[in-house]
Amino acid sequence: MPRMKRRPMPRQYSGKIQRILSRIETLPNELVSEVLGRVAASSIIDIINAKLSCKTFKEIGEDSHVYHHMSLNKKFIDSWTPLSQEQQVFLNKCWNSENPELFYRQAMLDYFNRGDMESACKYLLKAVDARHVGALYLTCIMLILSGDDRFKDKGIDMISNMQKPRWLRRKLALYRESLTECLRRMWVKYPNLNPHLVFCQTRHQNHWRSGWRDMDEELQCQACCVDREISAICGFLK
Repeated sequence: MPRMKRRPMPRQYSGKIQRILSRIETLPNELVSEVLGRVAASSIIDIINAKLSCKTFKEIGEDSHVYHHMSLNKKFIDSWTPLSQEQQVFLNKCWNSENPELFYRQAMLDYFNRGDMESACKYLLKAVDARHVGALYLTCIMLILSGDDRFKDKGIDMISNMQKPRWLRRKLALYRESLTECLRRMWVKYPNLNPHLVFCQTRHQNHWRSGWRDMDEELQCQACCVDREISAICGFLK
């Protein structure tokens, strides 16, 4: 089949695009970096397309501020999958830019796969300081599973408070799904992941065991909040 010739862009459109690009070049680099950082936080594909669109975006898109906010939703990082050179270069840039999502995933590996509590807490603290919701969620889970009543009570209180705002419950749902997917693909060595943990000993458990699974619904019982989180995370171990 013969290849179709690409039609040249009409002159009037070409001129408009050139004027837009010229105006972009007059913007302060700090402003462009902030905009590209928001694009990167939304989608890796979008930031790649933006960097391909013009020379200014390509240059400023390599700024550490952009890599700090870079989304890693489409890139799973586990403990055994070999990385290509291109992937390694990309992740090194994110790491050097203190990307909180990368720190969060490193903490996840350290805790569940390597059993290195010190390293997990180190990177979780960095991610929490950057206001990473997933890192705060993982911190709650670690406190609950710590075996220390003081830490456990703190984790229960934190996770129940995080369940109250609807917008935060939606974010938790995303990170809950992401965490369970990572754990399915990870060799979990942490011995305290018990899918049968039950914290609520009241009549609420009858409602829970009867098949209620609305993870978006607000709960008043703190123990029920914990039970449904632990059940969601550890259910795949059954």
